[in-house]
Amino acid sequence: MANRYKNAQFDLTTTDATDIYTVPSESRAIIQNIQVANVGGSNVELKGFVYDTSASRTFQFAEQTINTGTSRSLNNGTIILEESDKLQLQSASGNIFEGTVSILEFDRT
Repeated sequence: MANRYKNAQFDLTTTDATDIYTVPSESRAIIQNIQVANVGGSNVELKGFVYDTSASRTFQFAEQTINTGTSRSLNNGTIILEESDKLQLQSASGNIFEGTVSILEFDRT
């Protein structure tokens, strides 16, 4: 079983739910941290979602208003993702949030 430490950078330019990371087939992933910076000019709400492929459904796990000029961790603990699951973020305003996701990805076999 191979372990791969990865990161996924993001810049949310729209108010649509945006795919930040998708787990490859035959793999699993642990999201350790989602570090977000508000680089815009106002306090804005940010939501975090997991699209669970096995349930064919999206689940919300976070909702925070982040003040301008500040950064914080969006998740309060680790998030486990299975094959083809997606981590998604959605901002109430575009061009406000940038950040990085810390990921441990590993093969199931």
